[in-house]
Amino acid sequence: MKTLAGTRSIASILFVTSLALGEASLQAAAQQGPALSSKQATAAGVADADAAAASRGPAKVGETAPNFTLKDASGKEHSLADYKGKVVVLEWMNEGCPVCRGVMENGLVASMVADSKKADPDVVFLFINSTAKDASKPEKSAKYLERHKIDGTPLIDGDGTVGHLYGAKTTPHCFVIDANGTLAYAGAFDNEKEGSENVNYVVSAVTALKAGKAPSPATTRSYGCGIKYKK
Repeated sequence: MKTLAGTRSIASILFVTSLALGEASLQAAAQQGPALSSKQATAAGVADADAAAASRGPAKVGETAPNFTLKDASGKEHSLADYKGKVVVLEWMNEGCPVCRGVMENGLVASMVADSKKADPDVVFLFINSTAKDASKPEKSAKYLERHKIDGTPLIDGDGTVGHLYGAKTTPHCFVIDANGTLAYAGAFDNEKEGSENVNYVVSAVTALKAGKAPSPATTRSYGCGIKYKK
């Protein structure tokens, strides 16, 4: 009888212990949250990669261009990753900046886009507005580009995350990313000269990349109005 009682006592202890362990496992699972779908896991991976890129400081020529996702005037999301395999041009804009207006309203930007597309018909132009006060008015940028016949997609970076990610300082400030996702050019729109001496650095970079060459120069000092980032 003593042996049977002892066996029952041990069984009771083991049963209580298993219940406790099961409850602890359930609590741990609840703290970890639900399992991610493959799509969510991919998005989380991109977010982690973007966070890591941000921690390294502004993008540098010769390194992988950091991915980002921004919305256009209609609310549609555009990610740099969407254009894998194509040359992508990023230009920071602000219609309130007289320097930016100067190159956009006199046809220089429209010509830059057209000449770049002659060199590479698949090149993509994304015009990014990181001006804090324009964050709630995305349609302004879209209408501005349309009014001046500029063929490109306007994107709103109201909190300035992408601008800081690339180290964008002025409007305009241009970045050219090659088809492999590497930042190939960063700097000024052009050499600020008129007539036959004018050199558009973006067109030069796109043309060089299409020919399988590295842009030269690969970096220049941008000029224009300082970007009015969110404080």
